[in-house]
Amino acid sequence: MKKLIVALTLLAGCLSWQANAESTLTFNKEIGPLVLNGDEVASDIFSSPNQLTLESGTNQVLFALGQLVVEDGRRTKFNSVPFIVRFNAPSDDVALSYQPFRTMEEAKAFDKDPRFVLKSASGEMIPFQLEPLYVNGMQGMKNYEKAVLKYNQKETGIAVVAIGQTSTTPVDQIKPKNANTGSSQRMILEAGFNNLSAQEQQAFMMWAMKNLKNAS
Repeated sequence: MKKLIVALTLLAGCLSWQANAESTLTFNKEIGPLVLNGDEVASDIFSSPNQLTLESGTNQVLFALGQLVVEDGRRTKFNSVPFIVRFNAPSDDVALSYQPFRTMEEAKAFDKDPRFVLKSASGEMIPFQLEPLYVNGMQGMKNYEKAVLKYNQKETGIAVVAIGQTSTTPVDQIKPKNANTGSSQRMILEAGFNNLSAQEQQAFMMWAMKNLKNAS
C-alpha cells in the first residue's frame, strides 16, 4: 500500500510541476512579438518586448520582422508579413533568431522562404510549425489577436492550436479531434502502476472504478 501512496504522490508532484513550469522566449532585436497564446502582447509606440514568458507545453506566437536594408543605395526599413509559430516549450529558456540580410532583394527572398531558428539555452534545436499570417487592416490598426483567433477557428493552418486545448499537449501530439492521443500524465501513471504489487494494483483498480468519470 505504501508503494501505491508513493506512486500517487509522485504523479501529483509531477503534474504540479508541469503546471507551474515556465521558460522564457527571447527574440532578435529585429523581431517583434504580436500575440502570445491568443493574447495580444503589450507594447508601446516605440518598441516591443524582446522576451516573453512561455507556458509549459504548447505555445503559439505571432510575430513580425522589421530590419534596415539597403535599396538603391539608401537605407530603408523592411517589414515582413506576420508569421505564426507553434512549438512545444522545453524546461529551459529558448531563443528565436534568423540570419540577417543586407539588401531589399535578400529581404524579399527571405519573405518568400523564411528561415528561423528556435534553440534552447542548452543548444537543443526545438522543432516548430511556422507559416505567414496575412492580417487585413491599416498599419498600426490591425487586430492581430482577432486574426489569430480566426486562424485557429479555421483549423486548416499548420500552426493551429485547437480552441480550449491545454498548454501541456506537446506539438507532436496535436492531432485532429477524436484522435487517440497519449499524454505525459498517463505515461507517469502507467509507470507507477507497473511498480505496484498485484494486490496494490487490484486496490488501485477498485479505487479507479469508483472514481471513473462518465464519458461525454
